[in-house]
Amino acid sequence: MRFLSRASGVADEVFGECMAATKLVVSRTFGFRHESTEGIDEEVIGKRDTDRYQPASEASRHRRQDSISRRALDNPYSPKVSATSTLINDTSYSTTLPKQPSLPLSVEEILALTKPTIEKLLQDSGIVGASIGVLRHGQQHFVNLGTQGLEIATLPEKDTVYLISSMSKPIISTAVGIMMDDFSRYQLKFDTPVSAVLSELEGSPGILKTYTNQELTIGDLLDLRSSFQWMTNLWESPNGEIPWKTIDPVTSLLQHLPANDTYTSQEGFVYNRNYSNECFALLAILIKRKTGYSWTEFVREKVFEPLGMHDTFVGLTEAERNGKPQIFAKAHSVQVTGVMPELLQCTDAHGVVCRTKIAECFDRHYGHIPQSVEILPSQASGAGPVGPPPVAAAAGIMSTTSDLLKLYSKIMDVCNQRQQQQNSKLLSYQDHLSSPLERGINHLFSHMERRLSPNPFSNTCTYSGGWNTVTVPMTPGERNASPKPRWPGADGDNARRLESAINSKVHGDNLDYTFFVTNPDLNVPNLNTEIQKPPVAEPEKDNKHLALYHGGNMVGATSFCWLLPDRETAVVVLCNTRGFLLDAANLSGMLLAECLFLAESDSDSRHDTGSVIKTVRRTCEDTKRMARAIQIDYLYDLAKYEHTLASRFREVVVSPPGDTGKTELERFQGRYELTQDVFITITGGKRGLILRLYGTGYGYLLRELHEMVQDNEGLEKTMTFAQPMAELIPSGVGGTNRLKVEDFVVVFKRETMAGEWKGFEWNFARDKTPQEQGDTNPYFWRRVKEKGTWI
Repeated sequence: MRFLSRASGVADEVFGECMAATKLVVSRTFGFRHESTEGIDEEVIGKRDTDRYQPASEASRHRRQDSISRRALDNPYSPKVSATSTLINDTSYSTTLPKQPSLPLSVEEILALTKPTIEKLLQDSGIVGASIGVLRHGQQHFVNLGTQGLEIATLPEKDTVYLISSMSKPIISTAVGIMMDDFSRYQLKFDTPVSAVLSELEGSPGILKTYTNQELTIGDLLDLRSSFQWMTNLWESPNGEIPWKTIDPVTSLLQHLPANDTYTSQEGFVYNRNYSNECFALLAILIKRKTGYSWTEFVREKVFEPLGMHDTFVGLTEAERNGKPQIFAKAHSVQVTGVMPELLQCTDAHGVVCRTKIAECFDRHYGHIPQSVEILPSQASGAGPVGPPPVAAAAGIMSTTSDLLKLYSKIMDVCNQRQQQQNSKLLSYQDHLSSPLERGINHLFSHMERRLSPNPFSNTCTYSGGWNTVTVPMTPGERNASPKPRWPGADGDNARRLESAINSKVHGDNLDYTFFVTNPDLNVPNLNTEIQKPPVAEPEKDNKHLALYHGGNMVGATSFCWLLPDRETAVVVLCNTRGFLLDAANLSGMLLAECLFLAESDSDSRHDTGSVIKTVRRTCEDTKRMARAIQIDYLYDLAKYEHTLASRFREVVVSPPGDTGKTELERFQGRYELTQDVFITITGGKRGLILRLYGTGYGYLLRELHEMVQDNEGLEKTMTFAQPMAELIPSGVGGTNRLKVEDFVVVFKRETMAGEWKGFEWNFARDKTPQEQGDTNPYFWRRVKEKGTWI
């Protein structure tokens, strides 16, 4: 691993010794902190054998802690942490299994079994620091690893504040549920059309659902069932800036763009979603229009304060951040520039990037690939001049593992009591709810159940109420159904890359996604990595469990959470690094969720403790195999991207002035508008033409096609503002959204050879449906003069 020092600006490359030191530091910081929010119910969690493991004595615990601290201090490559580290005075559990563990395995025992794999995942992804929280049957458990920053020798804690990114969405959904519950005040229902509240959208083509030809509702926003085009590339800046300060860019785009016709029927959403952060930006404005409060004020008053979530922030001001700098995790990114020259040589005889050679390169350099660098935090969490931007409602909340477990505990409690009431046919559960928060969560679940009908515990795998939902375990038949379901817990880049790796067959035929997909025979140990799992019996309907989960991925942070309400289990993982090579938050969280589920599912007499432990260890091995495949697939995509950019495009050649006295570069400079609120500026720079979204922030260097002949007899000019990853990743962006050169290709157009460039076509949406040509194309950015008139 390579650590980059911002202070010196010099990369200190320490490989073998640094890796050993990193393992020591992680070992030192890996601690189990066990707090109970309520008494242990022995009837629920099962009685332990009389010889079960007991925590070490106070004296032995302190001897162990002091020994670890001294070794860390003596190591020249470890952060300099005082011997009074926060872990020394905490209740700490051994990280090794007891000699005779009993069933069901405790959380501490599961954490001990999975600890080496979780450390490996975090190290492989370049994560600088992480906090993990586990809630099971009312008891909280916390694990903290690494440091709060590259140059901060401070261990993260359960109260360390991280950007939770898209895990903000379930919180906004909860706030909407509270509004829905109070109909007499807010006059809102889940089937209320969006334009009934946001009148400026009435008649806009973007809010029509192409699969029903009906207008989008509030419930559709919560369920990500819009027909919006993909807009993220218009506001996700590499340096963390959020240029959309108001809702105006969103509404103007919906008024201007046609609807996305990818989804042609309701059935298309059974196993899918049209992921759109703009849905939650609209919900933020909806909250403000109906309550009179900003969405940040409403969420703070109705959700955070009742739960005592005092370390959760929305619209964080600089004064708040600077007032308590010790509680905020720093932001980091991960680059792989050290291995890039060799990656670009991994081609076949035809010059095509070869996946097999990429895998061989990965194995040669394994352990030294990710390089962590500190970056500026995303502005999604900032207050801004007029308050937090609306899009921050989708990805801008900051919180802690401790605070989030309070929320997830309440959500699971309401879900379970609601289910019990429905099973017992008692009076309406609504009559027993005492707080607006509980009633709001209950109201949200009523909407989700309608989406998941006829039976929420049947084959469910969709997005609803701000949550990914899935019923587990998923049988092989369900796994291979058509349309293809989303894998349980699979989120973002990990799922896309793993599926690509599986289809490539480079890793063998038995590579697969294993979390909650099968229920292997626990009595068959995994003797080697080639063993095939035995046939799986279809689980009974009563053994189905509804799970809620969400991931998060923004500049400087990754996160993941998993809730299994009827098992009273929740897992949350927060990381202070955006690891493009591997989303370790997602894999670590699913590993823990799977192992906790297995340990409790098989605590009956049919299986002995040894077979359960073997199954947990096999799951750890499966996770490492998945992680390897995901990393190799990222490097493969990255090599293809860099190869395409270098082979097809070059920096714009500066030419002398023409007949008009302007250089060729000057003829491209100006302001280009898609709508009045969505525009791009192009200016000249030392290296050539610089493109900026909204005229500020990150400057993209434009590159032109290598071909010497002019496009369309000189009436067109093709360029791209795709950038080498070595320039983007240190700023914070470099994932799947950036690994397609064609997504950033712009085609300039003019009517005559001597004429001015009228504008350019740029289809920023993922849907590449052919559109009308010329300036009637909805993706044509028209060049304007200084006073706003068209050229």
